[in-house]
Amino acid sequence: MRILMLGNSFTFVNNMPATLAEMTGAEVVHNTRGGARLAEHLNPNTKMGARTQAAFQNEKWDYVILQEMSNGPITSKEKFLANVSRLCDQIRENGATPVLYATWAYQKDGKQLENFGMDYEEMFHQMYDFYHEAAAQNHCLIADVGEAFFKMSDTMDLYADDGRHPNEMGSVIAAEVIARVIEADQKEKKQQKDKNVLHSDQTYTVEVENKVDKHDTRLRILYLYQLLLSQTDENHSLTTKQIMDKMQELHQIHMHRTTVPSDIALLQAAGFDIVGVRKRAWEYHLVDRTFSIPELKILIDAVQSSKFITEKKSKDLIERLISLASENDADKLKRTIHISGRAKSENEKGYYIVDAINEAMNTDVKISFLYFNYDGKKKQVLKNDGKPYTVSPYDLVWDGDFYYLIGYCDDREAVRIFRVDRIKQQPLLLTDKVQKKPKDYDVSKYTQEVFQMFATQDATEVTLLCENYVMKSIIDCFGLKVRTKVVSNHQFRVKVKVCAGPTFYRWVFGFNGAIRIEGPQDVRQTYREMLKKALAEM
Repeated sequence: MRILMLGNSFTFVNNMPATLAEMTGAEVVHNTRGGARLAEHLNPNTKMGARTQAAFQNEKWDYVILQEMSNGPITSKEKFLANVSRLCDQIRENGATPVLYATWAYQKDGKQLENFGMDYEEMFHQMYDFYHEAAAQNHCLIADVGEAFFKMSDTMDLYADDGRHPNEMGSVIAAEVIARVIEADQKEKKQQKDKNVLHSDQTYTVEVENKVDKHDTRLRILYLYQLLLSQTDENHSLTTKQIMDKMQELHQIHMHRTTVPSDIALLQAAGFDIVGVRKRAWEYHLVDRTFSIPELKILIDAVQSSKFITEKKSKDLIERLISLASENDADKLKRTIHISGRAKSENEKGYYIVDAINEAMNTDVKISFLYFNYDGKKKQVLKNDGKPYTVSPYDLVWDGDFYYLIGYCDDREAVRIFRVDRIKQQPLLLTDKVQKKPKDYDVSKYTQEVFQMFATQDATEVTLLCENYVMKSIIDCFGLKVRTKVVSNHQFRVKVKVCAGPTFYRWVFGFNGAIRIEGPQDVRQTYREMLKKALAEM
């Protein structure tokens, strides 16, 4: 058996991989670096990322163990979940089984915990929730060392002097938890093989039937909350008898009539907004949800209408949003969804591209990417003579249904804008540090001035003479703070900064003379020549 461990000092300290090897009889290899995040293993441009990717491509493993930076699941939850998902995909492609090595809260009452700004239980619960969420999303094994530390912390010293790392005993406990999970999985696989019921699409979980009684109060209460979450809302309640019947039907859990209100009282004490109303019988429903139905409808409409999000990803996101509602409200939401037929991006890598850009901005490194446009036959044509652009990413901006990257372009020696869905593939994260932002760089001012016309050239101040009835369009485009001056009872003058390119001129032309360009002269002249050329070709 071969095990690959990917992590940082929480993995390699006290030679824990060797301890795990002794406990399992396996060959254990670790690719680690102090303070490393899981994201590094996905980046072939780093030494560790290159080693990990080579290990996936050139070697075979039975288990690959993933350990995130000590507070990473809390401080960068979405990145953590995304990186776990991508690594699990690569691990399964290798034929191995992914295992999450869930780490612990910092030492109780310690300096590290104080500096982090959380109490011990709060950090533990968040680490527990986010690691288990990642495990559930990816159907992978989890070695919850953090939970073991939490249960033992009052009776055993498991921390090094810094209050973060494990001492020798802590590393032994970590190795034991990981070993038990692997051994349980091995046992289950053998049992399945012996019964000749092993299927290629089967996923594996550690057996818990012998560890947790279905009638355990903790499990019963979780099932009760799940029932209220899925089948009740402000307009739909469940009686005590209905709850008892459904718990028996769904989970084979027998509840007494007096047990239901006592369990609901525990949930209420824990902060869940559950309302009980006495009619002919007591009826209960869950009130507070992450999003109301109108809020979910707005989010669904936004996803559905977004050009940046592909059709496939849109359907997936909409399904997840609907799952946040009760079953009754979910049916209502499904009935209100109408496919608009809007053009959607074909770039399925959009999420990974955005994630890579965010990672580069967080680590202050440059990125390299290919950028394309379309020719008259709708074929992609690489810009910059087919060479990658090298960019210091400053900001990601959403505007006009698309994401835009603002950053300093080494090739142009200036700040430039790139539409994210025109980036050919996931950008490479370089080791070079970013070019410092220009002193006059202001993203809010920049987006207000430049993005109005969705171009990439420098902004130019133009003076426009407008008929009064187009004021609504001017405000829609430039905002209420735009500078205007009354000229007559029928006209007003406005000064705005725009990218004076084809998009701007088409916008002016669309008002059929109700908006006229007064200056500067070069902008007026360019517009005249464009109109003359258009007339000559008719």
